[in-house]
Amino acid sequence: MRTVYALFVGIDDYPGAPLRGCVSDVRAAETWLRGRTGPEPRVRTLYDAGATRAAVLAGLEEHLGRSGPGDTALLWFSGHGSQSPTSDPGEATGWSQALVCHDSLVPGGQPVLRDTELGALLDGIAARGTHVVAVLDCCHSGGATREYADGPDGAAVRGVPWQSWWHTGSREGGGPGPEPGRHVLLAACRPQELAHEKVIDGLTRGMFSHALLSALDGLGPTTTYGEAHALAHARVRVSGHIQHPELRGPEDGGFLSGEPVPASPFLLRHTAWGWEVNCGAAHGLRSAGAEFTLSGAAGERTVVVREVRTESALVDPVDWQPTAEDEQVAHAVTPSALAFPPAVVTLSGEPAAVRLVAEAVAAVPALALEPDGPPAPEGAVRLHVEAGYGRARVSGGAGYPVPDLPLRSPADAAGVTDCLAHIARWHHIRDLANPDPLLSSLVRITVEETSVGGLSHSADGEVVCAYTPDGREPQVRVGIHNFSGRQLWAVLLDLTDGYASSPHLFEGEFIGDGRVGWARRGQPVWLRLPPGRSTVRGASTRDWLKVIVAEDELNLAPFRLPAWSTAAPSGARLSPAPAGGGGLLRLIGAGARDGRDAGGPAYGYDRDAGGPACGAARWGTAQVVVRTQV
Repeated sequence: MRTVYALFVGIDDYPGAPLRGCVSDVRAAETWLRGRTGPEPRVRTLYDAGATRAAVLAGLEEHLGRSGPGDTALLWFSGHGSQSPTSDPGEATGWSQALVCHDSLVPGGQPVLRDTELGALLDGIAARGTHVVAVLDCCHSGGATREYADGPDGAAVRGVPWQSWWHTGSREGGGPGPEPGRHVLLAACRPQELAHEKVIDGLTRGMFSHALLSALDGLGPTTTYGEAHALAHARVRVSGHIQHPELRGPEDGGFLSGEPVPASPFLLRHTAWGWEVNCGAAHGLRSAGAEFTLSGAAGERTVVVREVRTESALVDPVDWQPTAEDEQVAHAVTPSALAFPPAVVTLSGEPAAVRLVAEAVAAVPALALEPDGPPAPEGAVRLHVEAGYGRARVSGGAGYPVPDLPLRSPADAAGVTDCLAHIARWHHIRDLANPDPLLSSLVRITVEETSVGGLSHSADGEVVCAYTPDGREPQVRVGIHNFSGRQLWAVLLDLTDGYASSPHLFEGEFIGDGRVGWARRGQPVWLRLPPGRSTVRGASTRDWLKVIVAEDELNLAPFRLPAWSTAAPSGARLSPAPAGGGGLLRLIGAGARDGRDAGGPAYGYDRDAGGPACGAARWGTAQVVVRTQV
């Protein structure tokens, strides 16, 4: 069975900069861990003067390093952090971060534990097959001042802005070969924020550690990272402090196991502003009135959107009254009436086959027949199906032609509509744009040539990347440039012509004003034809590189879409249409990969970094088309 190796580090007694709640944090975390069912965890604790740099390194290398494939390694750190300016192009915010050990504040003492060093150690353990988790309740400043100072409502500041350091130059994959291991991070706040501590039930505690452990107690042993993060985030935000806990890792992964847990990409939680779903305008939610249904509820329980925000929506329960217990849980919800415009489908071919497809299309709200349906909205996706002689040919999408599909039964017709709905969802992501162009105009994407392959620009604005004469795949560098005058969060989506969408090139982080966020941390992005396409002269494929920027993080799960395949249908269709008609579209999580996406195989991680800002936040998009050709 899985063994958990845990390293708990809590430091209050810093020379010249003491803290109060860190040791309490990690002792409570150890108590929680030992109270779980399963094999007894193997624990090492480092408190105060015992948490020197050498001791922390030994704990990482010797204790957590004993874990093997199928085990879990947990680092829980509560103490000072620091950050300092850097010219490293791989640091998009312009800051380098570090953990501050007990002897790092002593004059002439040991150095801090740098981000690249820590990240390499954790990912080195993960590369051996261990599931690695880091919980970090700290923030960063040049002077590492996480001191206890009077704050609002009795809270104390635990430092100054900090940047999560799970990114290391060695962790990003590239080109051929297996992907390195990666660790999961649960962090107390965003890069530009402070972490706080306050007296809770007579004991000083870190607000994030207390909120996370309270969430884990309420959720039970089968909870996921996404659920735990969503509740901890809401409980920290209730305090009124500007502190947004972050998650980097699989939101559908089981807590301390990482094993996938079937779940909706959306969560309903109770916040200081009422009930909230982590789906907003940036995900394609159009207006108030949309509905979400609680997954697995006893009887149908729905919520209706009353206010759409950038990355979330405020909702009200419909014909049911939430209990106090409901407020302590993050509920998985499924979009049941989103205002996505349906794709318009035209049919032609043998009459009996056309009728078979028409009946299937009528049952999918994401699709509308022309001319039977209402007038198509401007910009609606238009698709065509030619049916007959036991086959259906789908056309009209911007991607590579879909192979003919079998059409001999109602089940086959449902497969055709699944393909149509999948293509429509891909187009919704590709065509997503904010009507307010201000922020979009202040961000751009560049594709730069390397020493491998050629690069040119076509008359229609495409970036053309060519194989080398000896058949090598071209490599480029892709940068996201921020000229907005403020720090922005960004994600770079790779939409392939196989109707896939993945954020694996730049999975979401903040980029400082005037700085560049490099895809794959500046490593080359490999471009190649998909498996099965002959690399003959003139052959080509397309990638749409789309950046979405916002003042706050966005939930990434709805932007993930596997490549269309008859062997692994996406499940993009939905059943009954809501009253009043309109298109429904299921926003799905990560699925099968075709292994062809630019930059190498996708990592398969999502990030729920949701949580509303106070008031509306701006968001924008930029996009380039890259054609890779032989």
